[in-house]
Amino acid sequence: MSTLDKWIEQSLDDSEFAETYAFEKAKVELVNAIIMARKRKHIRQIDLMNKTGIKQSEISKIENAQVYPNLLTLLRIFDALDLKMEVLSK
Repeated sequence: MSTLDKWIEQSLDDSEFAETYAFEKAKVELVNAIIMARKRKHIRQIDLMNKTGIKQSEISKIENAQVYPNLLTLLRIFDALDLKMEVLSK
């Protein structure tokens, strides 16, 4: 386990840190899921733009975690990539 991993593990005892860490981790996992699904389907960002109506520059910003999409945008992307969104309880 790296020093960073140890620090994170220790820091998770702080509830505020743990909440922020979980939120940021979820955002990164969401972005990675979109990128991986798009690449698995051999769809370029421009193709995703044509399927969703979302500007290619916006898709790029989403994939680079510069912006986080709202729910409607996520649903459009998920639909175009044949992804399923589920709501899970904690």
